[in-house]
Amino acid sequence: MIAPWLLPSWQQLSARRRADRLPHALLLAAPAGLGQLEFALALVHSLLCDHNDAEGFACGRCRGCQLLAAGSHPDYRFISLELNDQGKLRREIVIEQIRDLCERSARTSHFGGHRLALIDPADKLNRNAANALLKTLEEPDANAVFVLLSEQPARLPATIRSRCQRIAIPLPSHEQALDWLTAEGVPAAAAAAALVLADGNPGEAKALATPAVQGLLKDLIEDIAALAAGQALAPIASRWDDEQAELRLRSLARLLTAALRNGSPDDRGEIARLRGLLAGADFNRMSAAWDRINWIRGQLDSPLRRELLLIDAAAALRAAWH
Repeated sequence: MIAPWLLPSWQQLSARRRADRLPHALLLAAPAGLGQLEFALALVHSLLCDHNDAEGFACGRCRGCQLLAAGSHPDYRFISLELNDQGKLRREIVIEQIRDLCERSARTSHFGGHRLALIDPADKLNRNAANALLKTLEEPDANAVFVLLSEQPARLPATIRSRCQRIAIPLPSHEQALDWLTAEGVPAAAAAAALVLADGNPGEAKALATPAVQGLLKDLIEDIAALAAGQALAPIASRWDDEQAELRLRSLARLLTAALRNGSPDDRGEIARLRGLLAGADFNRMSAAWDRINWIRGQLDSPLRRELLLIDAAAALRAAWH
């Protein structure tokens, strides 16, 4: 099964499938935490299953399901970031990966059904890889289905977006999100506070409610207090420069958003303290700092020096007070 807020989109796609109008290319575009990968994998399993249930979900027992569970289904390929020759994770999906995928997609299905390709994150296709994929999307094989996932679909070439059927991944209602979080084991009070911080995104809220991230949030508020007091940038930026740098900046943007908007009954402790700190800041400069922090988040995996980017983020934030 999938998360409850995904069911309307699933039902619509299932109806198209029953009417033999399943698109050859689908784009699931949504922020992390809304379940687009969960949806995509459910679709892959459904299309390669021999005995779907009444709602169109895979049975989990047939030959196709067993092969998928073992990671050896010959009609399914998963494309993502891979290691380079130096053993480091690449920052983009390269043309060799897509050429191999397209070659396989043109072959006859081993079991006479669909051939599935899941590309995640599709916005990491480099230019040559995107062009190679576009050629296949323009003239798809009859039984090939490409499923593209992206948290930043604007980074995909418009030519690729135009050849994909976009599947809506909506935010759940507040009640749906709270019910899901409590079912996932998050205490009700922590779930409500985390949802405020996550702008209603349940997956983000679940991550924010973990003890490790709660500790990171407290550290960030201490750093904000230090910047408001005019302390040096370098030590703070140095603390941010680790494997959690993107999470820190994303969490920092979340904290500022929650503290700058109108108060909520679910605002507690740390958010209330941050709201007090921001009362002494210039709103326009703080808004500019928020924009700058989000821009820097997108540059962390670029060739730009990360330590300088993080100093820039800290400087933009401190400028709201000084």
